[in-house]
Amino acid sequence: MPDRWLQVQLEVPRDAIAEAEALLETLGALVSWTESASDEEILEPAPGAAPLWAEVRITALFPADAARVDIAAAIEAGLGTPAGNPAFSVVEDRDWDADWRRQLKPLRFGQRLWICPVGQPCPATDGISVILEPGLAFGTGTHPTTAMCLSWLDRTPLGGKRVLDYGCGSGILAIAALALGAGRCTGVDIDPQALLASRDNALRNACSERLALCMPAACPTEGYSVIVANILSGPLVQLAPTLRRYAAPATRIALSGILAEQSADVVAAFRPWVQLELTAQQDDWVLLTGCVAD
Repeated sequence: MPDRWLQVQLEVPRDAIAEAEALLETLGALVSWTESASDEEILEPAPGAAPLWAEVRITALFPADAARVDIAAAIEAGLGTPAGNPAFSVVEDRDWDADWRRQLKPLRFGQRLWICPVGQPCPATDGISVILEPGLAFGTGTHPTTAMCLSWLDRTPLGGKRVLDYGCGSGILAIAALALGAGRCTGVDIDPQALLASRDNALRNACSERLALCMPAACPTEGYSVIVANILSGPLVQLAPTLRRYAAPATRIALSGILAEQSADVVAAFRPWVQLELTAQQDDWVLLTGCVAD
């Protein structure tokens, strides 16, 4: 195994990702990965949308003796600028996965709930922990919208209740609800990868028998005691009539993925069947909650 690598970084628009990755592989890249080229966050996408950043930074590793001039010339010829101005550096070999995992720490939400990365124990002896394998599916607890939903679940009476997590991503909200005492949960997502991640995380937390996972068309329409949806304001407005079918009298609702200036639109869309109120805000993000009338 080489002890050093030539690292190449370039920025491309999202519609050029596949072309750039194919070019890097052709040039001899042994591995590559993508991340946001800015502070832009990815939330749950609208149905059918791809969760990609507008501008993407691609990092690739080449053998340390790879010819920088040739790589730069090929990138400029194949992709043009600004991708044609790649940044080169030499990095020492290390256990990349272990380095990444060491940066992850258990996080507390509310009074009792902890989200703990795999391999890290809950810091509180009396805490309720969810063990999570961070992956590609959205939802690790670090984003304000997920954090507000988790804190809301922590303070909501869930004992024995049926919970619907619409747009479940990694399954973090559904699994947290089960850890907090919910009887059964249903997780719904449009992305098969998200359902697989949710299933893996449920197995890891020994709650898979109480968690049903499905695409929207297969979601049972029986009434749920609690509905949580951490998506985006646009999809939430469109989903208001759909989510109504899953609600019953006294159902508690929590919605996030909503910017403060978008909250009025979401409140108006749900007003025909539930009165939503702003319950929490972190940065520019808000949590809207309500209870269906008896």
